[in-house]
Amino acid sequence: MINRLIVTLIALMAVFQFLSCSGGNDSSQNQANTGAQASTINVPIFNAQDLNGRWHSADEWLGKQPVVINFWGTWCGPCRREIPDLVKLNEEYSAKGVVLISLAVNDTPGSVREYAAANKMDWVLLMAEDQILIDYKATTGIPTTIFIEKSGNEVTRFIGMRDYQTLKQGFDAIL
Repeated sequence: MINRLIVTLIALMAVFQFLSCSGGNDSSQNQANTGAQASTINVPIFNAQDLNGRWHSADEWLGKQPVVINFWGTWCGPCRREIPDLVKLNEEYSAKGVVLISLAVNDTPGSVREYAAANKMDWVLLMAEDQILIDYKATTGIPTTIFIEKSGNEVTRFIGMRDYQTLKQGFDAIL
């Protein structure tokens, strides 16, 4: 029993270290796709469950309209501080056809549902599996926000918490 508890704690610490919550605001962590923009989707298509356990494929959105993917967690302080700005930006940009998708990392649907309701997160909320983080190269910290233009090409990403004005630049870049 104690050995199982120790192994579980070590595993949780390793996962936490791997997906450590990043509060940095270092602009050197911004990464942009500066290559030629192809007409095909150049970001991974993933499948993830929503808060009710229904599966969704990213191709519901990718390649059809501008998409913002935000990796976050209810347990992550910088993620929580970023949410009010994402709420404002979603209100502004959903009318322009931008879809915001938040993928909760190391969380439970119940925690996400409760936090989302209390904070007016009125957009696509999905549960992230480790493979999605790996496929999107989002393993250096959360929040990580990825901006994808209509044809499915990544334009830029921010690793770590960003303020309203910085996030707005990412939203504007994909219109």
